[in-house]
Amino acid sequence: MFENLSITGPAAFHPQQPWRAMRRIQRGFTLIELLVVIAIIAILATLAAPSFLGLLANASITRATNGFISDTRYARGEAMRRGKSVTICRTADYTAASPVCSAGDGAAVGGWMEGWVVFLDSNGNGSFDAATDIVLRAQEPVARIGDFFAVGVSTPTAVATGNRIIYDGTGRAIGQSGRWLVHASGSFATNAKYTRTLCMNAVGRVKVQTGDVAC
Repeated sequence: MFENLSITGPAAFHPQQPWRAMRRIQRGFTLIELLVVIAIIAILATLAAPSFLGLLANASITRATNGFISDTRYARGEAMRRGKSVTICRTADYTAASPVCSAGDGAAVGGWMEGWVVFLDSNGNGSFDAATDIVLRAQEPVARIGDFFAVGVSTPTAVATGNRIIYDGTGRAIGQSGRWLVHASGSFATNAKYTRTLCMNAVGRVKVQTGDVAC
């Protein structure tokens, strides 16, 4: 019943139309257009790279400072809760059952970058004694920062040094106050924007400030 049916107008079949459509679909970028796009991407990447690296540097030093402050607060809180001395000290033996606190300024390892431990210090001597002391927390080496040094630390007692903080049973830092500097790595190392100063008062509380500043 459709033998005499004829289709005219837009719906009419034209054998060449599919090929024309395919030719339109297959058309891509010319070489010149592709080169222009690549050039624009390269320019944008060049402009964005310093900003992105700055974000990474800021994130690294923020993580380092926050971790240190968090552990000093924890150590102080545990000392008050237990009524006994608690020490936080710089060490490369952060995974050891009997960690040894580091000596010297730690210049070869970036100071506190090498890691630290918080331990119950039964006799308050600032050193871990396997028979009586207990490791409470351990911090692995801090990555992607330049250095993390104690500077200008007041140490009236023999056991209080820039390598450790000893909190007594009342939560006070034994005979110590001072500051630590955290620097970013690479080209940001001397940029004050990517430097943090950690200040500890005689009570043992630590606060952070931007730049290399006096406490």
